[in-house]
Formats: sequence, C-alpha cells, structure tokens
Amino acid sequence: MVLAVLAVGVVAAPCQDIPANAPYKNPKLPVEERVHDLLGRMTLEEKASMLSGANWMETVAIPRLGLPSIKMADGPMGIRSWHGPSARTKADDDKFRSTAFPAGIAVAATWDPEVAQSTGQAIGQEMRAIGRNMILGPTVNIQRVPLWGRNFEGYGEDPYLAARMGVAYIKGVQSEGVIATVKHFAANNQEFERHRVDEAIDERTLQEIYFPAFKAAVQEAGVWSVMSAYQKVNGSYCAENAFLLQDILRKRWGFKNLVVSDWGSTYSTAATVNSGMDLEMPGGEPARTWLLKPDSKKNGNGGGWLWQEKVLADVKAGKISTATIDENVSSILRAIFVSGIFDRSETAPSEIDTPAQRAVARRGSAESIVLLKNAGNLLPLDPSKVKSIAVIGPDAAFARTGGGGSSLVKFKSAITPLDGIKEKAGNGIQVSYALGVSMPGEDPAKDTPESRDQLRKEAVALAAKADAAIVLVGNSVKVESEDFDRKTLDLPEGQDELIKAVAKANRNAVVIFNAGAPVNVSRWVSDVPSVLDAWFGGEEMGHAIADVLFGDVNPSGKLPFSFINDFKESPAYGSYPGEDLHVKYAEGIYVGYRYFDKHGITPQFPFGYGLSYTSFGYSDLKINPGVSGSTFEVSMQLRNEGKRAGAEVVELYVHDGHASVDRPVKELKGFRRVELAPGASTIVNFTLDKSALAFYSTQKKDWVTEPGTFEVQIGASSADIRLKGSFDLTH
Repeated sequence: MVLAVLAVGVVAAPCQDIPANAPYKNPKLPVEERVHDLLGRMTLEEKASMLSGANWMETVAIPRLGLPSIKMADGPMGIRSWHGPSARTKADDDKFRSTAFPAGIAVAATWDPEVAQSTGQAIGQEMRAIGRNMILGPTVNIQRVPLWGRNFEGYGEDPYLAARMGVAYIKGVQSEGVIATVKHFAANNQEFERHRVDEAIDERTLQEIYFPAFKAAVQEAGVWSVMSAYQKVNGSYCAENAFLLQDILRKRWGFKNLVVSDWGSTYSTAATVNSGMDLEMPGGEPARTWLLKPDSKKNGNGGGWLWQEKVLADVKAGKISTATIDENVSSILRAIFVSGIFDRSETAPSEIDTPAQRAVARRGSAESIVLLKNAGNLLPLDPSKVKSIAVIGPDAAFARTGGGGSSLVKFKSAITPLDGIKEKAGNGIQVSYALGVSMPGEDPAKDTPESRDQLRKEAVALAAKADAAIVLVGNSVKVESEDFDRKTLDLPEGQDELIKAVAKANRNAVVIFNAGAPVNVSRWVSDVPSVLDAWFGGEEMGHAIADVLFGDVNPSGKLPFSFINDFKESPAYGSYPGEDLHVKYAEGIYVGYRYFDKHGITPQFPFGYGLSYTSFGYSDLKINPGVSGSTFEVSMQLRNEGKRAGAEVVELYVHDGHASVDRPVKELKGFRRVELAPGASTIVNFTLDKSALAFYSTQKKDWVTEPGTFEVQIGASSADIRLKGSFDLTH
C-alpha cells in the first residue's frame, strides 16, 4: 500500500509556510524566475513524484505549493474522453461528447493554414470549456508507408506541408492557453510492432524528412509539449533516446518545455530520466491495473519506470543526479506557467459543440474535399436536369468522421452524406437510398456472398431509375486505426463490385470515398465520370459533401500525398514492415513524390493534385533578389479563367541541379491558397530564403546551401508544373 501511495507522489513534506507573495505566484514575473523560485521550495520527494502521472490523464498536483495538475485529453481531431484506455472510452456508458473535426489528413488536404489554426483554436476553446488544459495533438509524422494505420491523423508525405499545418494548429490551440502536444517524436511511421521495432534511419533522412515538422513546431509555433514515440530509432527507444531528446530537441532546437511519453512507452528508469524524458504517462493505480492486463504485455507496453520510489532509488544509487531531476521538473513547471494553467482558477463547465465550432468543422471538411475526376463536367449537379438521385453505399447513411484509436471522437450528432444530400435537394429532387454493400464487420449477417449479391441488385435497380447515382464507399474505424496497419490498399470487400455495377446501370455515377490514405481505385476509376475524395470529414461531413455536389462550394482540396494503387509502387516496399523487429529506411530521403520523380513512376494521382469547377491560368513568373541579398522574391499572376468563383492552391517547388550530394528532382517550398471571382486575377508572392535551398550535410552536421543555379517550378500539382524560372545564388 505504501508503494501505491508513493507512486502518485502523495508524500508528506516538511511543514513550511509559503508566503502569499512568493515570486512563483506572481504572474508578472518572467517564467524562468518563477520556475527557479518554485523549484527551490520543493522537496526531492515532491520533485520525483512529478515524473509520473497521477492517473490516466493527469499529472501530480502538490496542494502544499498550490501547484495544479495538468489535465490532458486525447486529440488531435477533437476531445476524446480522458477516463481511461480506448477499450473503456469506446464503451457506450462513456457519455462524453464533443465536436468531431475533420481528420488531420483532411485538414492537410485544404492546404490552408487558416483551417488548421481555426480547428486548433476551436479545440482549445472546448478544452477550456470542460476544464482540461492539454490536448494530445497534433500528429505530424510523415506518411512513409501508405498502409500505416494512423495516416489519417497526420498531414501527409511532405515535411514542408506537414510543418505549415502543424504550426498553424499549435498556434490555434495555444492561443486559448491550452498546451498542444506535437507527436510522435520521431519517425512513428507504422503500427506493426510499434512497441518493439527498431528503425535504422540515416541522419540526413531524419533531418530532411522526419524532423522538419517537429523543428517548426518548436521554433516557430513555440509548442509547449512534445510526445515521444513508442519504437526504437537507431537502437534506442524514443523515450530514452538521448540523440533525439537531448542532442536534437533540447540542444539543437532549444526546446525547454515538457516532454511526455506516449502511453506505455517507457522501458527504463535512469536512461529515460537522463535522456530528457520529463513525464511518464499514465501513472498511479490506473497505470498499475492497465500494465498487468495480458493485452498490455502482449502488445509490448512498458511503464511504471518513473514511479517515485524507482526514481528516488536511482538517485540514491548515483544513477540519476538531483540536477537532472531539477531539469525534468523545470520543464513541467515551465509548461504550467507559460500556458497560464497555474494562474487560472477553475471555471464551471460551459457549452461545447457550439454552432460556431460546428461551422469550423464544416468549413474544414468542405475545403478538404478533392475533386479527382469530373468528365463531362457532371459536377456540380444541375437541379434543372437532375430530378432524382440514388444515394448508395455503406458510407451514405453513416458518418465516417474519423479513423479508429485514440483520436476517434464521440460526437453529439453528425450529418451523414444522405442527410446532407436530402437537405440540399429539398422538395425539388427525389432522393432514394440503398445500402448496396455492408461495411465488413458492422453487420455480420450482411457479410455473406448471398447478402452482398442481393444488396448490390437492390442498389442497381435504384440507380437505373435515377437521373444520377451517388456511391459512397471507403474505410471504417476497423480498417484504418491506431494499433494496426492496413493489409491492403484495396477498398473493403464488395465495394469495387458495387461501384462497377452502379456505373453500368447509370452513366451519371459519382463515387465519393472516405479514407485517410491511398485506396486502390484502378478497378473502376475509368468507368465513372466523377470521383471525390472526402476523407474522414468530421461531424459536418454530410453538409460539406452536399455543398460540393450541388456547387455551393467549389472544390479546392489538393492531395497531401501521392495516390498509388499498388503497394509495390511505394518507396517503403521491400523494407516494410522489416525483419526480426528491424526495419531499414532504405529509400532515405526519397519519400512520396520525391521517390516517384526520381524513378520515373507515374502515380494514379500525384501529390498536390486536385481539380475545380473552374480553371486557372498561370503567368508572369518573376524572380528577384531580396533587399538583404539572402532571400529571393518570387511572384506570378493567377487568373480565374472560368465562370465560377473558386480557390486554387499555387504550389512552389525548388530544384537544385548543382549540389555536391544527390538531391530530389523537386521539393515543395511554398504554397498559397487563393480565392478568385470569375475573370479576376491577382499577384501571388513567395519569399525563398537560404533554408529553402539547403540540404543537410552529414559531414558538417549542419544545413548547407551551396552557390549555384536554382530552378523555381510553379504548378497546380507536383506533376503539373505551369511555370519555370531560375536564379543564381552567388554566396
């Protein structure tokens, strides 16, 4: 019993009066002064108690000092119940509900940092409203493996895009005084054996592909917390990886705030503390109970290493210095002070999932939708010609708001695509519905060949009588989720056959799919005139889909990853998932479009691709040296040449053809989302500094920009370059 008490840090401390005017209580003083003062008033036992959580989602509070706990909740797509592991929070008896915002990959598909920031701010507002103060998001891990179960959480395959969206999300969250937690540091790119696998990644690849979004989170967004990943990187668990947590995060990037473990990702005491891991989660009795469960052990979870008694024992044995303990605790205190948690009084819970917050979700979902194909301009649907619509598929009457695992939000209410289409159609258009095929595992009675055949026949009969057929398919939380990777890029069983059958029965077939990663569309994409990727679009996805179908919103989303049909096309093919718990990142820096460019592979749809209901003209590229001589100003003219208002994402890539090392054919270094009325034009401006031209030198252990000629490529996608120009860097 004594150990259980010590584990949560409820320790008898020497009685001493804390003056009301103690410096650490003064919010007007600098944070460092407050941290120093409070640290000096703490006992070693109190400090050690803070290195492990008090329970599943809270840190240890020290009432004697007025030190509150940090109260966490899972994100990053909204607030998830904090009452325990996923098995508990998924249960029907957990009544907590909040706004389900679009998945991270959907936010990335907007290529609009304003959407990311407004989403983060809305989540921050909801956190404050319910008395929580630390959200476990955003996820900025790069899509290396198209089968990774958590691709839907992140921002795609490109480090620059991931950095821009991550920075914006963090700024939004922290503008509300809520701690954002950028995760998972670093290179968490597969769920398969994520607790045990050891990744061999060369230093240049880490610096150029897997670090930039984290670096931007620290140095540009000023993120208040970083979460370590489960797996090993180059031989050491991320939670005790001194290269990651000390050399890179602390020393190179200057991070001074809180480093928290992923839940169940610690495997030692001294090595973890000495490497700069500040806080092990979860803690207390919930951690003890969870770690004893057979599934926890089977999955490779580790924990209980930073419990107070173990830390104090290692201090006594000389394995951990008191100075190191002070550094760890100082990081936690900084996060508490800089976020304002210490200085705020608890407020009564207020309303969440407000109309304003739902509006943020709707805007994000609508902007994220990518028009992949629109032969004959079938879309938007013309109410004067389309008087009946057959809405078909397992994603029609069900809102696929997000993928599975710790990010899945329970919503109060969600708008299904069928709901949205009916609402938009009004009384002038007849809308009918057929399931067509069941999502595997959701109704086992409908998963038989006979049932699939019958459901498909019913859908075809409905489609044959309608002016247009909307087929809604995709993945579910049982297909894309934390804890496991997908086995294939194929859509769930029966969906391809449904699409082909409906397309044969109705020439005006529109396919809309919900997924967080590439799916194989090759079996039917040539058979249908129009295709939309609607991602996991949050609780307002039904409204957003209807807005796009009927033209109230002109689609402007662009793919945040290259869309392949076969895993054999992936740069990770041949090395994923590894052998004997070792995986080598053999492709190096050639991830995503970098790999396809290098090897001359044409993906089904390229990175940055997305169509519109209007067309845009690109012209007048100009490149001039900046006033300082260390930057270059790039401008071009964008014109809406169609008859509809719309938004275009202008993408800027840089090619370095003279480097002393092998470099990609092109790399994204800028983008702008621009809205234009029909016939309108505007000048789009970019600034390139030397960092946009640099590569990481493993010899110099630093970023290097070599003088020479650089080419600027402006395009509507990575494969649709409209303008080219060059400039010379002389020094």
